[in-house]
Amino acid sequence: MAFANNCLDAGYTTLRDIPEVTIEQCTVGTAQLTLRWPNSSVIDLTQYGIYDSSSSSSSSSGLFSGVRIVVKEMPNTPNVWAQCEADVIDAANGVISFDYSPATKFTKRSGVFTAEAQVWEDDVLRKVYPFFLIVTPTLGGNSSDTMQSLSVAEIRMTLRDSDGASNFLLDELDFKTNEIALMIRRAVDYWNEIPPPLQSYNSSNFPWRYHLSLGVAGLLHQMASIHKMRNNLDYTAGGVTVADTIKWQQYENIGNRLWDEYRKWVRDKKYQLNIEGGFAHMGSGYQRQSYYRGY
Repeated sequence: MAFANNCLDAGYTTLRDIPEVTIEQCTVGTAQLTLRWPNSSVIDLTQYGIYDSSSSSSSSSGLFSGVRIVVKEMPNTPNVWAQCEADVIDAANGVISFDYSPATKFTKRSGVFTAEAQVWEDDVLRKVYPFFLIVTPTLGGNSSDTMQSLSVAEIRMTLRDSDGASNFLLDELDFKTNEIALMIRRAVDYWNEIPPPLQSYNSSNFPWRYHLSLGVAGLLHQMASIHKMRNNLDYTAGGVTVADTIKWQQYENIGNRLWDEYRKWVRDKKYQLNIEGGFAHMGSGYQRQSYYRGY
C-alpha cells in the first residue's frame, strides 16, 4: 500500500518510529508536528524554499511552496477525506502546525486515519512525511460519524497496557499507539479481503467492536512474539541471568488463539450475511421462485 511504501521510503524501520497525532472528535484546535529524518534529526524546510510564516504561501510566480496536510480514511481510498495547508512555525527545525475542526472534516468522524505532511517546492512534491491521525470518539459526535469506532484507549484497557509503570518488568508500554492503530486497520483489512466480497468497512464504521478487539489483540501479540523470538538471547550481567524475551512463545500462543477466534467469526459472519443477502424473488403472477447464491 502507498502508506506503507511511504513509511519505508521515509526510512522508518519499525512501526514505533512512525509519528502519530491524536485529537478528539468534534473538537476545534491546533496540532503541532515536528518533521524529522529517520535518524531523528529535524528536517530543515528552508532547503526547500520554505520559511517561517503564519501560513504556507505561493511564490511570486504563483507556484506553491509549503507544507500540505492530506488525510485519507484508508490508504487505498480514492478520495481525500480532509486536507489543509499547514502553518510553518519554525522552518529551520521542521516545526509545523495545522488547524482542525469538524467543519474541515478533520474531527468530524472518529477513527484511525492515514495522513501525510507533503513538502512542496514551487508546485513540485519534494518529500512525504507519513503519520497516523487518530481521532478518538466523543459523546458529542453524531451517530453516523461516530459509528462506535474502536479506540486505542479501549484496546489498552482491554490489555491492561495503559500505564508503563504498571508493567514493572518492562517499565514501559508494551504496545505503542501507532502499533495499535495499524493493527486496528489490519484487522479491518482482513474482513475486506476475505471472500465473499460483501460490504467493505474502515476503522471508522466497522460495526462489530467486540470481535474487532479480539482480532486487534491477536495481531498485536503475534507481532510482539515475532520480535521477541528474533531477539531471544539470554545474557548474564553482574551474575544475574536475564531472559527478557523468553516469553515469545506465550505471546505467540495468545496471539494465535485470539486471531483464530477472530478469523472463525469473520468466516461465520460472512457466511450468515451472504445467505441472508443472497435470497431474491422472481416470477410472475402465475409462479414465484426463490434462489440464493452460495457461499
